[in-house]
Amino acid sequence: MIHFVTTKLHGYTVTNLIDRQGAELCKHWNYENLFAQTDLPQGTWIFTDHERLFPTTLQGAAFIAKQLQLRGDRVLNNPALVRSRYEVLRRLQEAGINRFSVYRADSNPQPRRFPVFIRNEHNHLSDGIFLIQDQEEWDEELELMESKGIPLIGKLVIEYCGEEFLPETWRRFSSYCIGGKIISHHTGFDDQWIVKDGFDAEKLENHPDREELLSMERNFVMQNQYDEILREVFSIARIDYGRADFSIYDGQIQVFKINTNPMHGREEEVLAQSHPGRRDTLIRSEDILQQAIKGLHGNSLDTPGQSTGN
Repeated sequence: MIHFVTTKLHGYTVTNLIDRQGAELCKHWNYENLFAQTDLPQGTWIFTDHERLFPTTLQGAAFIAKQLQLRGDRVLNNPALVRSRYEVLRRLQEAGINRFSVYRADSNPQPRRFPVFIRNEHNHLSDGIFLIQDQEEWDEELELMESKGIPLIGKLVIEYCGEEFLPETWRRFSSYCIGGKIISHHTGFDDQWIVKDGFDAEKLENHPDREELLSMERNFVMQNQYDEILREVFSIARIDYGRADFSIYDGQIQVFKINTNPMHGREEEVLAQSHPGRRDTLIRSEDILQQAIKGLHGNSLDTPGQSTGN
């Protein structure tokens, strides 16, 4: 049995995944009902949503994970080991993988390069993010936040490191780590530097470089591109299960987020909303992902995070 543990409000992310895998193979827990149990079933345990946990919840989850390991269960994303978003970005920059730096907003930072933007460390919201062009503008934004009563704790200041792939077109790649296996899953393209949901089917159909975009995603998935460097990325983050979102800058990948509780959409809905030229690629990548998850049941793992039990 594979056990997914999420926060109470974010269990919807694995609902479709569990439906496809089957209730006999996968089960969902939230941290509240996990803590209420006196006897937990054996299996593979995947802890998620670390950035959304209060310190006391994180500590309790780490204690349970240790007990599961001691009795021989397999644990992915050990809460005692997974690094915070800030720490992941900082270490990736130190390792020479990322070219941009990250700062805590409450540390009175003076970024070495601009523009920068502000993100919350403890969620995945991207609405309202904008580029701040220089130190003077950052100082003004800092004063404005304080005047509005917005706490600086939990806010990250991140140096922008992106480029247009084609005129007015930015790209984002998404790859999973499933127990050590890296899976190139999909790409997103947008006409703004924050790539959110990407082009819808109509917009992609009318894009002058449509075939190049479709070919890029197809090659990304079929060749499982960036496998080696992403194994290092997940190892640095100490994450065994999750999705890395990254872009390419000057030929080098730039990882801006690893989500330990990525959303798994219903396949038929995803395909229905996608451009017809993407569908075979998306079916292929999702099949590989589903097989990797099924392989967590009863098989040994080669995990970058090194957080499994015996």
